[in-house]
Amino acid sequence: MHVTPVLSQAFPARIKAVESLVQAIPTRGGHPDDLRRAADELDKTGLLYGRASTGAAYSAFAQLVRIAALLVEWRAGVLGAVPDADRFLRAAKENYRLWVQEYADSSSIGGLKRAGAHIDNVTTFEDVGPVCQALAITPLPLGVFAHEFAGLRIPTTDFDDDETREEPQELAIAFLRFVIDGVPAVETHFLTPGEMHDLELEVRVSRWPDSATELQLSPVSIEPKSTYDFPVFRFYRPRGEPPYTMQQRGRAILNSPQSLNARPFEFRYTASFAPQAAEQPVAVVGQRTLRIEGFDLVRAPVTGYRGIDQKLVEIRNTLRRQSLITAKDLESLLIVLTSLGKLAGRALQDALFDDACGEAQFQVAIRDELRRDPLIAAELEEHPHAGGGITDLSFRGLRIELKFEASNNLSLQDCQRFSGQTASYVVATGKRVGVLCVLDNSAKRSAPYPAEGGIGVLPVHSGENQINVVAVLLQGNLARPSDLSRRSRAG
Repeated sequence: MHVTPVLSQAFPARIKAVESLVQAIPTRGGHPDDLRRAADELDKTGLLYGRASTGAAYSAFAQLVRIAALLVEWRAGVLGAVPDADRFLRAAKENYRLWVQEYADSSSIGGLKRAGAHIDNVTTFEDVGPVCQALAITPLPLGVFAHEFAGLRIPTTDFDDDETREEPQELAIAFLRFVIDGVPAVETHFLTPGEMHDLELEVRVSRWPDSATELQLSPVSIEPKSTYDFPVFRFYRPRGEPPYTMQQRGRAILNSPQSLNARPFEFRYTASFAPQAAEQPVAVVGQRTLRIEGFDLVRAPVTGYRGIDQKLVEIRNTLRRQSLITAKDLESLLIVLTSLGKLAGRALQDALFDDACGEAQFQVAIRDELRRDPLIAAELEEHPHAGGGITDLSFRGLRIELKFEASNNLSLQDCQRFSGQTASYVVATGKRVGVLCVLDNSAKRSAPYPAEGGIGVLPVHSGENQINVVAVLLQGNLARPSDLSRRSRAG
């Protein structure tokens, strides 16, 4: 028997979860993605424990943290007037109903059951904070050392004496890993809709009930069943001595693509033994929740330029983690960036800004480009006042500042000098994100860089606050390829 310390691995995940919940207690605090990442870390912590009761406590807590993420997302949607925000509340309550059913017979998580009961009482956005607070202050067992018996860790805990007196006959299913198309599933994985993908699952079973003939692992989701087809994994009684580690591969498909603004699909695998008369339920620990992105940048491109589309997805994911950026503002931003991204690609492909022009002409060109987009059109304002100044353009309160450079070649980082003015307009409007569009119309003596290289987030810090200025740098006055060839020969 060997003793292995696990406190340094388990404690940070617990602290991260508590901190994320505490940040979500204020009405406009917290962010659902922070809570989901904390839940993922809790799932990994559950795998440190061989005892079902200790690991199950962390797994149960992780699921409640994910439900809290849905509630925080619902609260932000209500305050931001997001269409159909109530779907997040419905999803939270349905997930909680499944949680209650799964842990109905578990006696080791009484504190979590009492804290989770607040979820049923949520009716207004003001009820979300108390739920997060109740979860944050709920104690959990904390294993300090783990004894290893034939590869199975059984932790000792100095938190709950009852935990150490339980009989070592607990039954646990540990989700060790998911592999999608040969690649380990990350925090959020991408699947192309309409195509078959390999989904491989590896699990560990602490023991096998005498009356059970089959272990079934089934997907559960709040998404309509018609939108996906994920496999049910079936394992038959293995040979040898426990614990058993088993692998199986199936086929997964998403039938419906998502829009750029949609949240990822979420799937959770549940475990049960067959026949139903066999020992039930089982404690499930580890990563059993899959978050899947389901938009297809090839079949359903956003701008028509693959590199720019990938950059927009990257920006979207970055800004989603900013708690003060509402879903409504992010939606408006992506609409504007989609239109400007198309222009950036065409400016490079067709040399649109070939001749030098002035800032006034540039503003007319951008205004006309945005107005052609039916999602923008009449909602685009020109020269609205903000912060004692006059902004160039504005869409649903999202400030769009335009700059023109005719002397020096610019890179994306060079645009940082313009970001302060944009940020001042953004702050004066009570938002946390704005757009800066710059035309580099200086004479070029080298080949251009990819259009997506001129698109990115330029953070502007004011004390402890951060304003996110998304810059789109357009390349104009391009050198002709034949001229570059002549210069090369001359050199």
